[in-house]
Amino acid sequence: MTIQSSLFYGMAFARFAAMRTISKQHRPVSGTHTLADALDQPHNLLTPVRLLMALGVLLGHSFVVFLGNTGPEPLILFDITISYAAVNGFFILSGLLITRSFDRRPDVVRFIVARALRLFPALIVLSLVAVMIFGPLFSSLGLMAYFSDLSVWRYLCDVLTFGDTSGGPPQIFPNNPWAGEFSASLWTLRFEVIAYGGSLILGLLGLSRSRTRVLGVFVLSVLAFMAVRVMPADMLPAPFMDLTRLSMAYLLGATLYAWRDCVRISGRLALGVTALALLFGPTASYEIMLNFALAAGVLMVGFGLPVRFAPLARIPDLSYGIYIWQWPVMQSLYHLGMASNPFIMMMLSLPISALIAAASWYSIEKPALAYKTPLANWVLSRVILSRKTA
Repeated sequence: MTIQSSLFYGMAFARFAAMRTISKQHRPVSGTHTLADALDQPHNLLTPVRLLMALGVLLGHSFVVFLGNTGPEPLILFDITISYAAVNGFFILSGLLITRSFDRRPDVVRFIVARALRLFPALIVLSLVAVMIFGPLFSSLGLMAYFSDLSVWRYLCDVLTFGDTSGGPPQIFPNNPWAGEFSASLWTLRFEVIAYGGSLILGLLGLSRSRTRVLGVFVLSVLAFMAVRVMPADMLPAPFMDLTRLSMAYLLGATLYAWRDCVRISGRLALGVTALALLFGPTASYEIMLNFALAAGVLMVGFGLPVRFAPLARIPDLSYGIYIWQWPVMQSLYHLGMASNPFIMMMLSLPISALIAAASWYSIEKPALAYKTPLANWVLSRVILSRKTA
């Protein structure tokens, strides 16, 4: 099967699966557990889902730290690694929840404040720790040379502006396979911010409240993803390739929310979509179908598990902390010679990353989120005051 034909049939099946999954009926079947029903419930297991995806990234990176750029991690199926799939899952869930957030409360200021307080406090601490602690400890430069190097402060700006985060403080981890890199996970944050902006634009234009328009935007994202995959590898910059990949995942989540009254949460459906994705494994359309399988799995675990799993809802939200800290932890372990193989790396980095994430959640992230309403009210009052005095 050629790339063009596999993409054509993949697109056809993707649209068919989308419509079967989210639009077969305009009203939920009596007795069917729909996404709309699930979202109305006070509790869910989405926090454990996020944690599982963060752990998927950690497991994959445990191998990548050792392999460098010589090859993909062994946790791979049809050219999609576990860490790659986990990132797609993050964006699918983010698209669902962020679209829901703005739909429920279409307030631009409150939306921006909430998103900023979720991302920036922990990121500011990470960037400061990177340049003030990790850099001096793990750089091959002396202290005077290190702090006089302008790239120290450039890296700080890159992290906080979602610029080029592929590096780190100067000459950090010089003997590691990924020499000079502090946190490989940070590259996705710029695309998360772009997705937030996209959600804001769709919401302000009223498009997010039209099922057919949201579905149309999602189909366009699939077409864009397919188009860049058939182009020569050096024709487009890597960030554009990443943008089409992650926007397709994010917009799938947004589409699920738009069609929430018709989306059925079913174990059989999740298994069926997964089997369909595996059938596309050898083709170029596999990732499109895999996203549907990931979405079905996220909904099934997040909303469809038996009530005996309900206590898991009380798990603290450590996913963001684990996601941004696991790579620096593993780079440090490798540098210190404390992990001689990927499996030891997993066993050591998991509890250490979880402890750092817990400290981040309870001392930084959760307290910062408590200021969402007061800070939004303050910003709104400043805006109103400036308009009155203008």
